[in-house]
Amino acid sequence: MKRRKVHPADAANAAVLAQAIRFDVALFLGTGRYARASAPTLEQAWIEAMRLVAENPSPFGKRQPLIYGVTAEGRSALVASN
Repeated sequence: MKRRKVHPADAANAAVLAQAIRFDVALFLGTGRYARASAPTLEQAWIEAMRLVAENPSPFGKRQPLIYGVTAEGRSALVASN
């Protein structure tokens, strides 16, 4: 089976996530409103994300939180949710 070549944008995203010093969580609540949290590790960021979802129920179904890894230089990359 052939292995697919990694896209340059995916490689850059992975490099940013590998150097992340914190992870920011954002949950969209409505026009211009977000619930936010921050965590030092990805595992703790997932816990914070689930907490935000539980504290902010939606009448339209489950909301999907966004998690970004942030480096010391301020670069950020979206963590892919599985």
